[in-house]
Amino acid sequence: MIDNDYLIKQLSNGCEQSFRLLYERYFACVYRTANKYLHSENLAQDVVQEVFTKIWLNRSSLTDIQNLESYLVVMTKNHTFRELKKIAFEQHQQQTYLSQLELDTNFTEVTLDSQQLDELLLEAVEQLPPQQKTVFILGKMQNMSHEDIAHHLNLSQGTVKNHMVRALKFVRKHLAPHLASFILLHFFSN
Repeated sequence: MIDNDYLIKQLSNGCEQSFRLLYERYFACVYRTANKYLHSENLAQDVVQEVFTKIWLNRSSLTDIQNLESYLVVMTKNHTFRELKKIAFEQHQQQTYLSQLELDTNFTEVTLDSQQLDELLLEAVEQLPPQQKTVFILGKMQNMSHEDIAHHLNLSQGTVKNHMVRALKFVRKHLAPHLASFILLHFFSN
């Protein structure tokens, strides 16, 4: 059996046969070490490939190694921990993305619900008698005071107030069945 010092010396000179022998001798050790932390055969295989690729690429600097097995174990652990960090980062990114997607979806649902409520409000306003409709639009949608509405429509403030009370009562009655489901959907969907 070829000892490790000779194997390393031959490998550092570019001997492919020595590399194959090193691979066969230490594959199980490297694989077990990686799989111990990763708990995934595929990821452990990836780490094995990375470790042995790095050995081959840095073969000229291997002559200083005193204990090859220990060196390979440490190298494997380092690659494994980098892989675990990468997995953790990807999971964090994915979770962040999903959270943002959920926020965007909730915002879209609320916007749609708000649009539906606006449509229901406009539908109710369209059903008002002409004078109530005009008073409601000026007061609630254009934010005019009762005094300004009275002046604008040449009505008394009492008449404006009566029209507004009746219009609000009708609009509330029209929206009431829809508001309950809107509120439930909006506040309890999360």
